[in-house]
Amino acid sequence: MEFSEIKKDEERLYKIGEMASILGVHIQTLRIYDKEGLLCPKRSDTNRRGYCEEDLQRAKVILYLTRSLAVNLNGVKIILKFLEKSRLKPALALELLSDIAKSAGISEEEIFNNLKRYDKA
Repeated sequence: MEFSEIKKDEERLYKIGEMASILGVHIQTLRIYDKEGLLCPKRSDTNRRGYCEEDLQRAKVILYLTRSLAVNLNGVKIILKFLEKSRLKPALALELLSDIAKSAGISEEEIFNNLKRYDKA
């Protein structure tokens, strides 16, 4: 089944190009996240990636960690495992991460601008 054939009652899946465009990243970035196990998109019969809304939210968290807090991908893995075990939704995870950033000395204005940027999609 191709992603374009998904019925209306099924979850919307974004193709890799659509996902990259929404997030403002190169498609290779998403491929790296997949290879590193940070994102696990669904696959079509022809092995094409399909990203759901949860993947989109998770990618926002990854981008916030890597770009705003300068966390490397290994650090991102550890933080995401912690967030999964604590069963936080991605939006709450971003709030928690902004609190961590505040305690690390990053200004509220900078945090707000970063969160706003990643919440556009």
